[in-house]
Amino acid sequence: MAGLALAVVLAGAQAIRVTNSVGMELVRIPSGTFRMGAEATPLAPSLTAGFPGTTSDRPPDGDFDESPAHQVTLTKPFLIGTTEVTVDQFRKFRPDYDPGKPGAIYATGVSWYDATAYTKWLSEKEGKTYRLPTEAEWEYVARNAAKFGVKNMDDGPAEWVLDWHGMYPATAQTDPVGPAGGFTKVVRGGGLDYRPNKNDGGRRMPAELAYYRRPANRASIAPSFAGYGHAIGFRLVQGEMPKTAPTPVELLMVQSAVKQLKPDLSRGPDPNVPWYRTRPLFPDLGGKSMREVGWKIGFKPGMGAVYHNTAVQVLDNGDLLAADYNTAKIEDDPDQTVLTMRLRYGAEDWDMPEPWPDFADAADAAPVLWNDKGKLWYFFGSPRLSGPPFQFMTSTDNGATWSEIQFPKLVGKVGPYTPQPINSIVRTSDGTIYMPVDGAGGTSVVFASKDEGATWLDTGGSTGGRHTTLVVGKDGTTLLGFGGKNTNIDGSMPLSTSRDGGKTWTQTKTQFRALNSGQRPSVIRLKSGRLFFVADKFAIKGPTEHGTGAFVAVSDDDGGSWKMRNLPGVNTVGYTTATQAPNGVVHVVTSHTKPTDLHIELNEAWVLGGEGTANNHGVYRLQGPRVFKYPNGRKQWEAQFRDGRRVGTETWWSESGRKEWEKIWAADGS
Repeated sequence: MAGLALAVVLAGAQAIRVTNSVGMELVRIPSGTFRMGAEATPLAPSLTAGFPGTTSDRPPDGDFDESPAHQVTLTKPFLIGTTEVTVDQFRKFRPDYDPGKPGAIYATGVSWYDATAYTKWLSEKEGKTYRLPTEAEWEYVARNAAKFGVKNMDDGPAEWVLDWHGMYPATAQTDPVGPAGGFTKVVRGGGLDYRPNKNDGGRRMPAELAYYRRPANRASIAPSFAGYGHAIGFRLVQGEMPKTAPTPVELLMVQSAVKQLKPDLSRGPDPNVPWYRTRPLFPDLGGKSMREVGWKIGFKPGMGAVYHNTAVQVLDNGDLLAADYNTAKIEDDPDQTVLTMRLRYGAEDWDMPEPWPDFADAADAAPVLWNDKGKLWYFFGSPRLSGPPFQFMTSTDNGATWSEIQFPKLVGKVGPYTPQPINSIVRTSDGTIYMPVDGAGGTSVVFASKDEGATWLDTGGSTGGRHTTLVVGKDGTTLLGFGGKNTNIDGSMPLSTSRDGGKTWTQTKTQFRALNSGQRPSVIRLKSGRLFFVADKFAIKGPTEHGTGAFVAVSDDDGGSWKMRNLPGVNTVGYTTATQAPNGVVHVVTSHTKPTDLHIELNEAWVLGGEGTANNHGVYRLQGPRVFKYPNGRKQWEAQFRDGRRVGTETWWSESGRKEWEKIWAADGS
């Protein structure tokens, strides 16, 4: 392997060039063997030093999804385009194509599906086999591009390739074609994030930086991503598809061993007796590095140690699903991912969190979960991507399987927005779905869908705060938007009200203090008809009053007046989210809480001032062993439960039978 660091073992390196029927020049690439992935020697300081906006502990040999480096052999020669497909060449297939940029040479802004449709059209036109290059073929060529006479692999548009994104195997491969499936397709030759951000002084990054132009670098995004002025193009290979079988899809724990039975979810603590419980959301590494410690003890590569911008939802099988974005230090690093985790019905401890969904080399953020009468929606945003206000996927089996990640089809006039949805999705009595999204400055905008997500429109108005949390009024049509950082009315949190579907909003003062950066309230309609509200008592920073502490409140008159209660021992709830289970228990998840983020359970009896707390009578708890297997009969996950707590040894295996991680649970739950 060491001798293959940057060298390519060539076979029959005779330069053959052809020009096809659309004027595309292709060059013959011989078979050979090379080292694919992370570099054998540290990257040059010019690639990593002075990184604008860098917030993660970036390793000296490349990003986490470039490892492990492994030997790859390509057994057959192939022809590859010397450049990306041009605008003129693409218009021969789609005459109305508009690159969106005057004078553009290469076709960009096209989806992976557009690119593969072009290869099919050209194959039928010429009677030859055209396709996208595999990821291995692309990197093989990129490491000797000048030698072969191939252009633009380190300074042209980023390029779609054939493969689904997945982690590399640790063994040598021959003619690899990637995983059998996934959520994102690999993009090579550049990063994805272009929007300026405060963390890099307004500069554009990282798509234009040399670090993301390296032959080994891997970006990825959902295959339907198109338009929005994005800079992804493609080049073609002429040659038969490798006969190699794809590698298995790596199953996530959050999507595995999911029960589909619907239990009696009304079962729970006595609603007339106060109920208040807390549990940690995440394992505490005691300040240790996730890369140096966490990844080595079973956390998925890509997991960071900073969690923010929470989401939580109760599923129809009784499980809870929660999500945050996670990064190493500060938000908006291109390695930032969304993490998702599950609290299984009857369990007292959350499963291992996992970095998913993830657009590699895009700062993913702002997860939002919504259970729409059994249909689970998962929204998230990519605030630095030149893209839509959000993306989403859906599940009808409690999150075991998901639809393809979809980008909203926007209709009508769309104003300025930041691609970052806020923690609330609501449906009014006429069936319209409303999704608040960060707007310009200290505002939020609201997108609406009247056709179950097929199309979305900007409602036209904006609320009086960034990160405004939304709820529907008692009349079923009025939109009530609470809070939002960076804005206040005489030092108080604003309430934004719209009675025309978000076209116009009026602002009034609430009895709560204004919030600032790193804070966002949550409001939901309880089954009792009351509003439930959770937020910090003070602004963490900024011009308004500072302090610590958090509270919950309920209102019988749509926010006109509130009954409040402080959350004991909670210094801040940060970007918080709440949801209510059928048994009346309200679940709140926090961020920025010290020493660790919390999952809080409470009921209305507790909020209204009741003392003491109900016992576990009537509360379902897991008991005994739980064993789940893969379709091939091998064990997938095994755990023991006692009164909902994991005890003894918990183990997770890959489908090949390799032990991925093991936890030993002490009697005290540690």
